[in-house]
Amino acid sequence: MGRDITERKRIEEELAHERMLLRTLIDNLPDCIYAKDAAGRKILANPADLKNLNCKTEAEAIGKTDFDFFPRDIAEKFFADDQRVIEGHPVINREEYFLDPEDRKHWLLTSKLPMRDQNGTIAGLVGIGRNITEQKEAEDALRESEARLRQFTTQLERSNRELQDFAYVASHDLQEPLRKIVVFGERLKEQSGEKLDAEARDFLERMQRAASRMQTLINDLLTFSRVTTKARPFTQVDLAEVAREVVNDLEGRIEQVKGRVEVGTLPVVEAESLQMRQLLQNLIGNALKFRRPEVTPVVKVAAQIITGPVPEEGAAGVAQKLCQLTVSDNGIGFEEKYLDRIFNVFQRLHTRNEYEGTGMGLAIARKIVLYHHGEITAKSKPGEGATFIATFPLIHPKEPSHPGENHA
Repeated sequence: MGRDITERKRIEEELAHERMLLRTLIDNLPDCIYAKDAAGRKILANPADLKNLNCKTEAEAIGKTDFDFFPRDIAEKFFADDQRVIEGHPVINREEYFLDPEDRKHWLLTSKLPMRDQNGTIAGLVGIGRNITEQKEAEDALRESEARLRQFTTQLERSNRELQDFAYVASHDLQEPLRKIVVFGERLKEQSGEKLDAEARDFLERMQRAASRMQTLINDLLTFSRVTTKARPFTQVDLAEVAREVVNDLEGRIEQVKGRVEVGTLPVVEAESLQMRQLLQNLIGNALKFRRPEVTPVVKVAAQIITGPVPEEGAAGVAQKLCQLTVSDNGIGFEEKYLDRIFNVFQRLHTRNEYEGTGMGLAIARKIVLYHHGEITAKSKPGEGATFIATFPLIHPKEPSHPGENHA
């Protein structure tokens, strides 16, 4: 007697083929895949899971629980999750860790689901865990870096305050003895100048010139330190009116060099009024100073309203209206490779014998623009003049602020 079992054999072969495909997939995935029965015993473990269990073959893991592989406190956490799943509550994307034999922490992003039999009864669970150790270590490193950065920023702010206080106090305290040098030098010249020989008069003049340069330097240091420490709240400032006042103040120098200053249409901005005056005075004064001897100096002041991200916070991508203020001249110019250098304190491209000054003017201008959440740059070529470009928002918060600065 014989029975045709061809169909049954075909189905068995298909099932065996599907099992092979499924097992091949499970064994070759980089994620940990495992199954447990209702008592928490392993009934399946792929190579990635075996590596975490420190087992060489699946047979070493089958029938064992987490208590056989991990310290009790960690195993109890895994077991508690397993019991919740067995009760019908899946665990999705739970971050958990275990320790390897060398006590190094390994993190897994784990999901566990109930495994049901043919009758729908929960007979165990299946789990999958993705190794996120590198991600967690990167997050920890980032948090440590942020903490160090906050600490460094705090120290930098304190150092800035101390440095500004020192600059202000030192400059202020130097004023009085310097005034005495100037006053007594003048008295000596008036009362006894005729009695002094040529060499003594030369010494006296040198002393007075040095005292004058020192006074200028001290005033510039005070101005630099006060940009943030003595600033007042932002108000509506008419740049056109400020420019007219600056030109009037510089009238003597303009006549002396036989130059002219052309002021275009300038907007009203929210700013610190005295600082805007200082900014224009420094830029226009700088343009008049660095003139070509054979050319009548012409300085042009202009502005336009543009839309774009705040220069200081450009990464945020928040667009708003900006004032782009330009001061152009037809002076000696400079090579743009020195662009970063000219805005630093005490940096000069020319000797004091060629052009007077302390090297503080553009540093003060830069600090003012930065305080207004802007940026300043320049375009120039030797012998073809220079254009300084200051860009800052039209509207500011009522209380000005700048990272790392003290605004008391």
